[in-house]
Amino acid sequence: MEYLPARNLNEHTHGTIGIRTAILLVTGLAWCGSVLAGGWEERVFNVEHFGARGDGLTDSTEAFVHAWTAACGARGASASLLVPAAKSFLVGPTEFRGPCAATRITVQVMGTITALPASAWDRQNYWLMFHQVDGLTVTGSGGVLDGRGETWWSNRCRNGDECIPHAPTSLVLMNCTNLELSHFSSKNSPQMHIAVIQSSKVNVTQLTITAPGDSPNTDGVHIDRSEDVHITGLTIGTGDDCISIGPGSRFVTIDGIMCGPGHGVSVGSLGRHGAMESVEHIDVRNVHFINTMNGARIKTWQGGRGYAKSISFTNINFTNVENPVIIDQFYVDRGVVPNAGAVALSNITYTNLKGTSSRKTAVDFDCSDSGSCRDISVSSVLITASDGRGTEARCRNAQGKTSGYVYPRIPCLS
Repeated sequence: MEYLPARNLNEHTHGTIGIRTAILLVTGLAWCGSVLAGGWEERVFNVEHFGARGDGLTDSTEAFVHAWTAACGARGASASLLVPAAKSFLVGPTEFRGPCAATRITVQVMGTITALPASAWDRQNYWLMFHQVDGLTVTGSGGVLDGRGETWWSNRCRNGDECIPHAPTSLVLMNCTNLELSHFSSKNSPQMHIAVIQSSKVNVTQLTITAPGDSPNTDGVHIDRSEDVHITGLTIGTGDDCISIGPGSRFVTIDGIMCGPGHGVSVGSLGRHGAMESVEHIDVRNVHFINTMNGARIKTWQGGRGYAKSISFTNINFTNVENPVIIDQFYVDRGVVPNAGAVALSNITYTNLKGTSSRKTAVDFDCSDSGSCRDISVSSVLITASDGRGTEARCRNAQGKTSGYVYPRIPCLS
């Protein structure tokens, strides 16, 4: 799934009525504790000291806003906002805005943060958003973000459209640098679980992300217009892409992922409505896809422009995957006649891929006839059928080569 509402997120940051925004112009006095961190005194701001009640029933949004305002305004090397363990805090849509006074600011999610039900929302397209916060860490042993997506999914779009009107992304990181997300869980987001937008120097590690396999558009992690991103050690099972790489992203590493259920790891989609878009230097390795719809996927819209290049999939395992390896250049909106042309794909490599496919077609390179798929390299592949039968490759307009043992044989590559 692509992150279409990003423009609206920027609009929200300029003060949409009804959004409780933590504007950091006032530091004020706050209840806080202190700990020593690396020789420095770190101030710790506990949301309960600002009036939050961890009973799972009381709306604690304002308390979280006040705690963030105090933590972000605290001067020194570092400051922390603490969400205590063994408690559940009910929080509505909130923007945590920077820049912050401290060089490093940490949000310790030790307990559970629970979203308001869909019936209590207006039209915000995010739940928790950190905007322009440099040096941010969101972490928490045992911490959970519960998006309560089940209160949204019953109201999904009709007429076959795969969307939910105005459903929010659980956690949005926008315009952040030196960002780390680690050691917490996200479950049942109304739409995407985590979206990293226009950010750099990002480390996402040791997260567990879950939603039912039939939940609509619940991508695990989406990267959009960001660079120098490292995603490692995640366990993801959702109703859409486990990880998706959107336009404008470069130098992204994905390593050590368990994916399933879901729609795989996707580069794209790119080029919707004829847009000029680019993605480059994407390295996907050591991923195990289990009972997913797709595995290693690149997807572009018909009539798109731009390029996706220097993309590699290495050491990939498939267990009963419907479409283990797929390039699809024929995305098209219902009822829309696309323009000619396609996003140009080049320097795409697949190395050491093995496992089982639930369908006979295990490799599907479906490229535009405009010569947009070049320099595809496939080496050391063995994908058999889950039922023990043989598999095959479907190949249209792809150019490149194979080396080593490759099964199924890919007819249009030399």
